[in-house]
Amino acid sequence: MISAEVSLQLSPEVAAIVEESLIPEAEHPRSQRSNVEIKAEKEKLVISMEASDVTALRAAFNSYLRWVEAIVNVVDSVS
Repeated sequence: MISAEVSLQLSPEVAAIVEESLIPEAEHPRSQRSNVEIKAEKEKLVISMEASDVTALRAAFNSYLRWVEAIVNVVDSVS
């Protein structure tokens, strides 16, 4: 197993929205090759991952970072 973690600086409100939006994906992944945990902590969002190999880790991180970007863009556009 290989693991990594990323911490993104976001307002507490946006971090909570992103966390809530991504929990269903983390709880029911499309692939069993990676496991993801998402936590909103004060002014940051922490995404922790474990994967069976580097390729799966990279793919999962790319997906989650794109989803975070999309959610933040939507929140910004409706605020």
